[in-house]
Amino acid sequence: MKKYVIIVAIAVAHSVITKVVSSITLSIASAHVHAGQMPFMGRMFMVVSKVLYFPVITLAWYPRQFFPGNFVVIPLFINSLLWALIIYIFVVLFKRIFASS
Repeated sequence: MKKYVIIVAIAVAHSVITKVVSSITLSIASAHVHAGQMPFMGRMFMVVSKVLYFPVITLAWYPRQFFPGNFVVIPLFINSLLWALIIYIFVVLFKRIFASS
């Protein structure tokens, strides 16, 4: 039961971080909408957003018509759960490798 709580906690943290980074990216992009080129920080936040939304949202593995309006949080949270599961697996493998040495 403990591992499920840890995975959900990681997913919630990923979801919050994704939302914060997206908000910062949107504010930087809208502040420089008339500029010829996006500043370095704006480009950096766009790359970080793409990484955080990968793979479910970036690759559009969900039909948008099934998640209208605010229901888009469902695939967003599925994306965060996927990230959480991968992070948890890597941490467990890392602990097992270095605990046996």
